[in-house]
Amino acid sequence: MRKIAIILPLAILAALHSFAQTSVELIPTAGYTFASRTNFYDSYGRISDGLNLGGSIKFNLNRSFGIELLYSHMGTQSGLYEYGYPRTKIVGGDLSLDYIMAGAVQSFTIPNSTVRPFIGAFLGAAVLTPGVTTTDQTSDTRFAMGVQLGTNIYVSPRLGLQLKAQLLSPVDATGGSYYYNGYNSGGDISTYSDIYQFSLSAGLIIGLGRVLPSQTYHRTRSYRPRPRPYRYYY
Repeated sequence: MRKIAIILPLAILAALHSFAQTSVELIPTAGYTFASRTNFYDSYGRISDGLNLGGSIKFNLNRSFGIELLYSHMGTQSGLYEYGYPRTKIVGGDLSLDYIMAGAVQSFTIPNSTVRPFIGAFLGAAVLTPGVTTTDQTSDTRFAMGVQLGTNIYVSPRLGLQLKAQLLSPVDATGGSYYYNGYNSGGDISTYSDIYQFSLSAGLIIGLGRVLPSQTYHRTRSYRPRPRPYRYYY
C-alpha cells in the first residue's frame, strides 16, 4: 500500500510532463524571513526574524519570460543594542515592513518534467512603519531592490507549487543606505545603514488566462535527392 501511495503521484507527474503554465498566474505565498543585523560604531541594529505573508501576479509573455508584481508584508521587532553580553537594548519596538516590487522572471525548462526553475530581479519600494508613531515620523518609504531564485512544480496548467529563496533590501535614494528606526516610550533614534533580508517561502500557483503552448514547431520542407537513372552501356 505504501509503494502505491509513493508510485501513484510520481506516475501522475510523469504523465503531465507536457503541461505548461498559463499567461497569468496568481501566487499567494507565506514564508520565513531570517533576522538581519547592522553594525555601527558603538552599537548595532537588529531586525528580528518572523513570518512574511504576501503574493504576486505574474504575466507570462511566453514559457520562458514573464513580468511579476510582488507584495510582501512582515510584522516584526527592531532595536538598537549595545555591544557585549548580555545584550542591552538602547531603544526598540514593533516594526512593520511592506515591499511593493516589480521585476522580470526568467524560467527554464527541464525536458519531460513539470519542474521549472526560475530566477528574477525586482525594483520597487519598501514602506517601514514603527509600532509607535510620532508627529514627526509615522512611516518611511524607501527605494528597494531584490532578487529571487526558486522552482515551480506544476500538477496541471492551472495549478502548481512554488518554492523560492528571496533577498530584499530597502536602500536610500542616494544609494546604499537603509532607514532604521527604533522606538520606545521615551524617544527615538534614527540612522542609516546597509541591510538585507533573506527569506524562504512557498506559494500556491493559480493559473488564469489562456494556456501557453509547450513548444512551437516550424515545419520546413525536406528535399530528397532524386535517384540517378541507370545507364546501360553496350
